[in-house]
Amino acid sequence: MSEPAQAGGRGFRPLDHTADKAIEAWGPTLRELFRAAAEGMFSESVSCGLVTETQEWEIEVQADRLEDLLHAWLSELLWVSERDEAAVCRIEVEVVEDSPWRARGRAWGGPMPADLPHTGAPVKAVTYHDLRVRQEGAVWRARVVFDV
Repeated sequence: MSEPAQAGGRGFRPLDHTADKAIEAWGPTLRELFRAAAEGMFSESVSCGLVTETQEWEIEVQADRLEDLLHAWLSELLWVSERDEAAVCRIEVEVVEDSPWRARGRAWGGPMPADLPHTGAPVKAVTYHDLRVRQEGAVWRARVVFDV
């Protein structure tokens, strides 16, 4: 997904990485950034067009730093996907706040059909390697590397 031409958009794009998978995500708010990062993580593995949304998960994580919070958010989403053998296809972030840092939201998806086409290697883990979250003017940006 390319960066939006208009202000206020969110998105992500894959980044070149020698061994693993990496994305840059952006959004006008931390909520939109966290959503874009999750969409980027899952879009690199599974095509959700063939998945029926029959499952809903409530996600809530807490951390000491903003980077740790993004790591925890993505790791929790990945864990529910693996635990329930499901594709996460839609994410809503309700809250991202500090003092302490916490994020809460919901995700929807469904069982992965045996013949579900993979768009790339599935993500095994969210790494701390080169993990960054920063604000540039009116846009929040993150860089995340995934172990595949």
